[in-house]
Amino acid sequence: MKRLFLFFLMVSLFTSAFSEDLARPQSRGGERNGYEIRPSEFHGTERSERYGNFHHFYAEKKNDPSVSKSGAVSSKSRVNWIEREFVSDISLDMKKARLQMPSGKTAATALITQRLPFLLKTPVLSIFVDSNSYLGDFVESENITLEQISHIVEASKRSPSLFTADGKSLETTNTIMLNTISKELVKHKYPYMVEPPLDSVATREYSGIIIDCRGSLPVHGEYSKSETYPCFFPKVWDEEMNLIFEKNMVSRDVAMDKGIVAYHYSDDFSLFEDRVGTDPLYIKAFKVYGRNRCDPLIRRSDAWKIIALEANKKLIQDGKVVLLLDKDNLICDVKVPEKDSNYYASFKAVKKYMYENKVPDIEVKESLQGILFSVDLKFVPDSPELLPEETGRIRKIAEMLKEIVADNSFTILVEGHTADLGKPVGQMNLSIERTRTVMQALVTEGVPESLFTYKGYGATRPVASNATEEGRAQNRRVDITARPRATYIQRDWN
Repeated sequence: MKRLFLFFLMVSLFTSAFSEDLARPQSRGGERNGYEIRPSEFHGTERSERYGNFHHFYAEKKNDPSVSKSGAVSSKSRVNWIEREFVSDISLDMKKARLQMPSGKTAATALITQRLPFLLKTPVLSIFVDSNSYLGDFVESENITLEQISHIVEASKRSPSLFTADGKSLETTNTIMLNTISKELVKHKYPYMVEPPLDSVATREYSGIIIDCRGSLPVHGEYSKSETYPCFFPKVWDEEMNLIFEKNMVSRDVAMDKGIVAYHYSDDFSLFEDRVGTDPLYIKAFKVYGRNRCDPLIRRSDAWKIIALEANKKLIQDGKVVLLLDKDNLICDVKVPEKDSNYYASFKAVKKYMYENKVPDIEVKESLQGILFSVDLKFVPDSPELLPEETGRIRKIAEMLKEIVADNSFTILVEGHTADLGKPVGQMNLSIERTRTVMQALVTEGVPESLFTYKGYGATRPVASNATEEGRAQNRRVDITARPRATYIQRDWN
């Protein structure tokens, strides 16, 4: 509770300009940990142990005019990892804002300035920091605060505001340099170097390092393929999962000034000659790794060409590394879940229902992708079969999901995880089978099957140590996420 309170306080700082809006019933709370329910909210006529009142409360909030009005300010963002820019086209609807041109231009510009941090919050928090984390995860872990991000947004470059030809909208473009965010996450003072191989290796000095990650690659530890995606701090591994390159191997000044790597898509190496010189070492990645698919794996023989020579290890320290990715992943529009007033009403209703019904061993919180139900479901050992006593919890989860998806604005993702007992193939298959079991159980309770997607990760995404029984118990979990439909357009729903 203390952690939730601290996080809610950060959100209040981030949206301090909107305190009157936050006082209204549809108050959003934090983007990561979400709305914190207070017991006093459940006293009186709304309090009930029956599902019927959950339905009533949900419907009442959805139909409340104060939570359903359209936003006057909207944005569409795109990211360019080559130029390291996060660009947002902002538009204000003069009619919805109840302003008139040209006299209302000053007020309209001020309104855009006021709403900009909130408007860009979700797209910015969706940026990959590394292969396992979004920027939003780093906010939750307190490596960076929403207040810091707000200051970065406020200090970013914005073009002059101009009316459209018909005078109905006021438009501007906002540009955030990605390095202004990533440098806040560089904590080390001095870089370290990886130990050289014990064996003698044939290599020579190079002017830089290019790792080609283009195309669909096998995902290490999973039975799938994926393209590689950009992030602030990618890591490079060899085929034995020895770490060859990471953030703390790069000079602090370099990491803060221009990032630990550069990204590009072209075969014309002269385009990034300033980064890798005229005689770079070219390496072809053969796998990709991580939840976000950001880390390339290279052959041990290629890794040794780097780490066997001090001059080549110095290339890492100086950040003379370029990763080649597919162009569509480097320059693209940003698509994130649409978290409008109905979404937050749904989330608040779920939290209320969970509080009133005291549903055991289910953690509900707001994740970047949507409303996350993390469930400690019990299965027959080494089997995808649920224990009979889980029927009640499955039924309650299904009841909540049916209300959330009733207006067809959500999809459902079921993800299965296991503890690591040294049987990767069996663990992967078991996690997939268990997600199917959970999905079918929810479908049996009336949740539409067409809304489901399921994934099994085996033991590749632990949340605790597998060295203890307590840790292994935490790693045996099923995550169910109600995901709002994704959109390229962000709107200010206050």
